[in-house]
Formats: sequence, C-alpha cells, structure tokens
Amino acid sequence: MRGIGLPSLLAELLGPLVVVFALLTQLGDTWFLSALVVSSYWFGPHTPRIGDGLDRRRGAMVVGLLLLAFVVVYTTKPLFGLPRPPGAAVPPRGDLVPDALAGVYEWLSTSSGFGFPSGHATGSTLVYGGLAWAVRIGSRRRRAVIAAVLITVISLSRLALGVHYLVDVLAGTALALTGLAVAIRLATPRRVFGLAAAVGLVGLVAVGPTPDLLASTAMAVGATVVWTGFGDELLATPSRAGAIATAGVGAVAGATSGGLAHLIRTDLLLSGSGALLVGAGIVAMPLVGERVAKTVAAQN
Repeated sequence: MRGIGLPSLLAELLGPLVVVFALLTQLGDTWFLSALVVSSYWFGPHTPRIGDGLDRRRGAMVVGLLLLAFVVVYTTKPLFGLPRPPGAAVPPRGDLVPDALAGVYEWLSTSSGFGFPSGHATGSTLVYGGLAWAVRIGSRRRRAVIAAVLITVISLSRLALGVHYLVDVLAGTALALTGLAVAIRLATPRRVFGLAAAVGLVGLVAVGPTPDLLASTAMAVGATVVWTGFGDELLATPSRAGAIATAGVGAVAGATSGGLAHLIRTDLLLSGSGALLVGAGIVAMPLVGERVAKTVAAQN
C-alpha cells in the first residue's frame, strides 16, 4: 500500500536512463548538502556567483536547517521502522555499468536501513528551500521554482532507483516544509540551532542514542553554544582573505574529523564528544579563518 507500484513503474518507463538518476540523487545526499551549506556559510558574502546575496546570518540559518534535517531523519526512521522496497540494496540496471565502475555505481544507487521518511526528500527540501529563502538574488518566485525543481528531481530519483516508496518522499517533504516554516519564523541562527538540538534531544528519549542521532544532536548543541557565545562576532562582515582562509582551514579540519569519526563511531561517548566539537567548529570556523588571514597578512 505504501508504494502503489510507482517505483517499479518509473524504472520500467526510464529504462537505461535510470542510471542517470544515480548521479542526480547525489544532489540530495548528506555529503553534497553538507558541503554546499557549510561552504556557503564559511564564504558568506564572498560565496562564488552569490556574493552579497548571502550574508553570514542567513548562511548560519541554513546550517541550522541542515542540522534539523539530520535530527528529524535520524529520529523518525527508527521511530516508524518501516522498510524500504524490496531490491533497494540492488543496483538498478547494473548490467549497463562497466565492471570497473560497478562498486561506485552500487554505492551511488542503493540504500539500506529504514525507508520512512525519505532522508533525501527531507534534507533537500530543508536545504534548498532554506537557500531559496536565504539567497537574495533574483525574484523570490524564481528562487522558489529552482528549489522546487531540485527537490522534485531528487525525490523522483529515489523512486526511480527503487529505494523509496512514494509515501516516503511525500512524508519527508511535508516534514521538511513544516520545519522550514517554523525555522523561518524563529528568525535567528541561535533559535534554529536550538530547535535542532531540542528535536534531537527529544529523539534521543524517543528512540534511544543511535550513533547517527547522537552525533547530529551533539553537533546541534555545539553549534547552539558557539552561536550563543560568539554570534555578534560571527555576524561581522568577513574579509575576502578571511573567507578563503576559513574554507581552507575548515576543509582540512573536516577531512581530519571525518576520518576520526569513522574510527570512533561505535563508541557513543567519544563519537558524541567529537560531534559536539565538530558542530562548534563549523560555526566558529569564520573566527579562526579571520585570525589566520590577519596572521598571514602581518607576516607578509
């Protein structure tokens, strides 16, 4: 009843084109959304092709929306415990992919774990919907249309790949639109970070300390603490050199923390503590970048 046959119907209609959706679905994957949102926040008004259309305050709001997506998904999936469609772990039309790329294609096109609601639909709606609100370039209607197209393509990709039922993506989108409306009304980064932290804490009580939920909640708490203490400083207009330094230092720190997170994932205390520092570090990184830029300038 959840599927009403749509995933299999889409796969039949698309034929070989289903392989393309393995790439399109990455637009809603955690790694892509995280890189997009965090880099936009770090660059702020120096973000390429956006410039003054995005300031640090609105960028921080979108970081909060990303964290909100994490805690909502990692709470609701185990809470409902509904499975994915049969075959979600099997690459669709794998016969069209060269053997050398079979492993990569499998990683791109399959999913495991619970299926309801769709994490891609939830995350893409909160992030692209948030960016449509935050980036002040072009008309509001144009930004909304672009966001809607991206969300629709990503949601369709989940159905085409056979990793979700229709109700999964509809529920994810509905949850995200509700969260987006609430977050915009809250109006400040501190409140949005706090909302993500609160939802995560409720989730921990409801479903227990799963590794992903614990980590995302800890990140939201870390972000809330840093913005509460240093929000005024973070709102200062960054220099171009500071923005570049922020992105550079942040990329190195992110790669390092990502490797460590993989090693300590099974230790809840260590992974939670590490995630707390990661959330704090993401938000505080512009202050580090400005200091690095000033130090380099003073030495030259």
